[in-house]
Amino acid sequence: MKNQIILWLCSITIAFLIGYINNVTDKVYPVTGTFGIEGRKVSYKLDKETFDAHFYKNIVISDITGIEGKLIWFMDDEQHETKFVEAGRGLEAEIPILKPGKTIKYKLMLAYAGDTFEIPENDFVTLTFWGNIPSPVNILHFIFLYAGLLMSIRCLLELFNQSINLKKLSVITCALFIGLVTIISPLKNSYKIGAINNYIPSMIDLIEPILVLILSIWIFGTILIFNNKYIHTVTICISFATIVLFFFLG
Repeated sequence: MKNQIILWLCSITIAFLIGYINNVTDKVYPVTGTFGIEGRKVSYKLDKETFDAHFYKNIVISDITGIEGKLIWFMDDEQHETKFVEAGRGLEAEIPILKPGKTIKYKLMLAYAGDTFEIPENDFVTLTFWGNIPSPVNILHFIFLYAGLLMSIRCLLELFNQSINLKKLSVITCALFIGLVTIISPLKNSYKIGAINNYIPSMIDLIEPILVLILSIWIFGTILIFNNKYIHTVTICISFATIVLFFFLG
């Protein structure tokens, strides 16, 4: 029992670290930062994708009052400006949503006491609009995805437990990825591309090739494990392949 607890705790820790690293190194991770004005903090976040239902809302949090600003954005080479308004502890500005897959380039221009702050300086951030995804769908996708990752790592660590539960764990891993690939991921992507109640999307738009590859690897690997062929080598290969491919998920 003690070994089982240790192996599960190690698996959870490793899965958390992988998820965190993947999140902060993702190409769509927001541009964030904090700078000071008269010794007080001003924090900002420029998103690279949005799933909002009606407006994309950009919020600047500030410990100092009197800041003004505008959000400058380009769509089809045409410049637009949206003025920030005071709200709560800072400022906020809204941009009407566009069709899923459409993009704009934008930046923040803030001003205080004659000083101007351009964020990002001499550059723009690309924002991609996607369809609104219901929270239950996002939660299910998160659970199945990270549970699959967790079980992949747990299968690998089971080798230190003489592979006693490896067959059972590999079946659970396959089941999680099957549910993710065949139901959860297509449903999420249907909302993401705005297909729900609008049109019938193609399978290419619904499936995620990386997830399909991960599932294929696990099905093949589980068959070999159940036939007691190269158990250690197969488990190490499919587990590490899953971890590597996880970083390529968009």
